[in-house]
Amino acid sequence: MTKLNASGNEPRDGAVLSKPEIQCLTLVAEGKRPLDICNLLVLSEIQVEDLLQSAQQKLGARNRMHAVSLAMLAGAIRHESHSKPE
Repeated sequence: MTKLNASGNEPRDGAVLSKPEIQCLTLVAEGKRPLDICNLLVLSEIQVEDLLQSAQQKLGARNRMHAVSLAMLAGAIRHESHSKPE
C-alpha cells in the first residue's frame, strides 16, 4: 500500500477519498445500511451507493467490507467503540 497523504486518505493511483466517501464508509463500519446512511447524510440512495462504489474502486477493494477494512488500515476512518470497558 502507498503512504497516506496529508489529509489522511489512502491514494490509489493518485485518487483520494472524498469527505462524503469517508462519511459513508464510517457509517458502514458502524453497521448502518445504505437507507440509514441516506437519512443521516440527507442523500439519495443512488448517491450513497455511488459514493460507496467510488470509495471501493479508489481503495482497490473487492467489496464494501473490504473497502471499510482498507480505509481503517489506512487511517482514513477510525472505529470508536461506544461500549464501556468492563
